[in-house]
Amino acid sequence: MSFTHSLKHFIQSNSKINAAVMPVYLRTVHPFKTKHRAKRNGLTENIRDEVLEICRNGESVRISRHHAIYVMDVIDNFDFYFGAVLPIDLAGRKVVDYSTPRYHDVIGFDLHPIFFPSLAEPIITTTQYLDFAQLEPGSVALDLGAYSGLTSILMREHCGPSGRVVAVDADTNNVAAIRRNFALYERLSGNRIDLQEAAVWIHNDGITFSSEGNMGSSATDFVGDRLGASRTVPSLTLSSIARKFGLDKVDFIKCDVEGAEAVIFEDEAFFEHHRPRIIAEVHDVRGRMTTDKLAGTLARHGYNCTEVPQPGSHLPLLECRP
Repeated sequence: MSFTHSLKHFIQSNSKINAAVMPVYLRTVHPFKTKHRAKRNGLTENIRDEVLEICRNGESVRISRHHAIYVMDVIDNFDFYFGAVLPIDLAGRKVVDYSTPRYHDVIGFDLHPIFFPSLAEPIITTTQYLDFAQLEPGSVALDLGAYSGLTSILMREHCGPSGRVVAVDADTNNVAAIRRNFALYERLSGNRIDLQEAAVWIHNDGITFSSEGNMGSSATDFVGDRLGASRTVPSLTLSSIARKFGLDKVDFIKCDVEGAEAVIFEDEAFFEHHRPRIIAEVHDVRGRMTTDKLAGTLARHGYNCTEVPQPGSHLPLLECRP
């Protein structure tokens, strides 16, 4: 388990660390741990105002101090994050700056820049999804936990003019980025991608959701309420999403919902009508991985699941075939 997810679990389970205390906690714990880990990996760490910068031989990756919980992952996977987008040249150094929401030129995606809320979605990750998905013209796909929408765009390219993609996300900052990216993509390609601003869940009654403006936003049932601003958001089941968008079939689901994968596939009504291939990132929830729960649920629907490694992450993916 990565340091990031160990720290998240500690914060979620420790009632003494509240939203006001957490920034102080991060300031006091990270300098020691990150500098030691960075030095061991041949890197250095600098803190400037609200920015954390990880450096190596004239190359650097910047993240917001607000997202300091991700700094260990950047240290452990420096090439993964640095190589995801084209760096800018700044005073003779090559800098990849994820410290504020902004456009980036994604390496391997040439159609247009992508607006990321924070960290980038590297093409290598999306390629792994697509290799498993086996999408073709006319396919229909769901992107659960769409983040910036880049994966949705690449899935839409594979589905062709007759196919469809529905992206689902509940983080306000993520949704704002998705809207920008989808609008630009539609202007350039003529292809529309449907967007649902909601959390995928086991009922349609709304849930409390923690929005951190990064990749870790999810239901507070799984990530707690100390990693971002918590608010009530609409929720929809898989079968409700399919009905709302009039989907006669669903061929593929990409799922990265920070723990909610443990419960959302309990939707019996959905699997009575749809048998998609599913790839899901599994997570640590209160000290236990969601792998067995997810695989067990899908086994009852007739699926076989295989755990595979994921580039740039300590968390594996579960490839699930009907």
